[in-house]
Amino acid sequence: MAFDLKDLVNVVATKRNPGPFQVIKSQYLSSVYLLSVTGKRNANQPARPQDILDEFNDISESCLSNISVMIRSSVVTEQGNQQLIYEAYSNFVQGLFELMDSVTEHAPVLIVLDKQAEFRIPAAVREVAGVVDALLYQVIAVFPVNTSYASQTANQKSQVDTHFRQAVHSFHLATANTGSPYSNTTAL
Repeated sequence: MAFDLKDLVNVVATKRNPGPFQVIKSQYLSSVYLLSVTGKRNANQPARPQDILDEFNDISESCLSNISVMIRSSVVTEQGNQQLIYEAYSNFVQGLFELMDSVTEHAPVLIVLDKQAEFRIPAAVREVAGVVDALLYQVIAVFPVNTSYASQTANQKSQVDTHFRQAVHSFHLATANTGSPYSNTTAL
């Protein structure tokens, strides 16, 4: 999911399709949201900033469902299973790194495409960061404390936190040096 969203961010920024952000009263009942969850977004329509928000919602929902499965999981002691879990964890983390790097890189373009991006995308990133944080703690907890996997996953988690912070700050930095920093505060 993170790799797909990274690609979507790149497409929106490259194609420069502004498309308006939609006001969604309930993300769980929105037809746009349901289309993004089922993967049935109309591929004939150009990607737009709203699609990025929809996909962030999808990542949040997926992480929440994974957290509910992992609660009260026992510590994994078998080396082979630890390796499989660590590889899956590392792949997920790598996707998050690339996604946040893409969001950071394209923040100025996304703001130009739609002024609401200045606030909505950082808010979506913060939401996903909180859910991912909880998920990563659940995964870290399945490794015995004295293994290298425990320390490696904890180190990767701190790197993920840094990438999330950089992505949020990139939106603030993109407008801080302009004639109207944080220009949308009165437009909301």
